[in-house]
Amino acid sequence: MGTSPHRPRARISLEPSSSHTMYLYVLLACVLWGLESHSAPMKIATVASRDNHTAVCAEIQRELMADDITYNGSFKRPQNTSEELCYGEFIKDFISTLKNISTNYNKDCHIEKVYKDMTHLTRICPKLNETKSHKKCTTETSNFLKFKEALQRVVISIEGWKSCKRIKGIL
Repeated sequence: MGTSPHRPRARISLEPSSSHTMYLYVLLACVLWGLESHSAPMKIATVASRDNHTAVCAEIQRELMADDITYNGSFKRPQNTSEELCYGEFIKDFISTLKNISTNYNKDCHIEKVYKDMTHLTRICPKLNETKSHKKCTTETSNFLKFKEALQRVVISIEGWKSCKRIKGIL
C-alpha cells in the first residue's frame, strides 16, 4: 500500500470568530449611535415647530391633502376667503365643523389632526382670535369638498403672514 499524505481535517465552526463578533458589536454600536443622533434633533425640531404658525399651517395642509374621505351634508364656509379681517370668525366656524366631523367620524385621523392643529393655531396666533369686525363676514353652506378647499385657502393665506406673534400669557 502506498502512503498517502496525511491531510489535516478542516474544522468548520458555527460560532463566529472573536474578531468577527467584535466587528458586529462595533457595527451595532455605530448604527445605534447614528439612530440616537438623528432622533434627538427631530424631537427638538418638532417641539420648536409647534410654536411656529407656518409649520402648523404646513402640517394642516399635509393632513388635508392626505385625507381622501368625502362627507355628505352641508358645511359652513366663508363666501370670500380673502377677507382677512373675518378670519377669526371663519376659523371659529372651521373648528366647530372639524370638531363635529371628528366626533361623529372618529376613524378619520387626518380630520382629527387638522382639528387639533387649527385649535393650536388659534393659541399661537392672536390674529385668529375672533374679533368683532366692522365688515360683514358672510358665510354659505356647501358640500365637503368646497368646505375643504376654503379651509385650505385660508390656511395658505395664514401661512404667508410674516408675523403671528404670541401674546404673553397665552400657552
